[in-house]
Amino acid sequence: MAAATGCGLVLMHTRGRPDEWGAPVKLDPDELMRQVKMGLEASLAKAAAGGIQRESIVLDPGYGFGKRGAENFALLARQAELLELGRPLLAGVSRKSFLGQALAPLYRGATAPVDARETASIAGMVAAILAGASIVRVHLVREAVEAALVADAVIEKQGIGSGV
Repeated sequence: MAAATGCGLVLMHTRGRPDEWGAPVKLDPDELMRQVKMGLEASLAKAAAGGIQRESIVLDPGYGFGKRGAENFALLARQAELLELGRPLLAGVSRKSFLGQALAPLYRGATAPVDARETASIAGMVAAILAGASIVRVHLVREAVEAALVADAVIEKQGIGSGV
């Protein structure tokens, strides 16, 4: 359908199927990056084989999709490496459980509830923009736009382009 209509397409990495996410194997950051990169490369190849124009594709590292809490932070810290695949990056970190896990010290060791992750979501989004994401998925739009404008101002002064 995407090839026939010429519409854009987001290819997201996921490690396994949702029913397998209960206990994924913990990976070191190098292996995690290798798997994400290889998975996205394979998806790009399938899309090309299906007639989808490369210029129509955005890549999503798949935060939270089959990755353990700390692995998401390792992926976020090294997200810019995925720019080597030559496509824009989308980051959807808003309200994800790994952010709630990072807030656990504020909640007596428990993962912060979803409704308490808004500030962490904005922080994660800014980190993603600074690491090369040009598209973000958010819940609080106005707050996200304000934070993205600040991140873009920083990027502009670094001379590495604009995220918004």
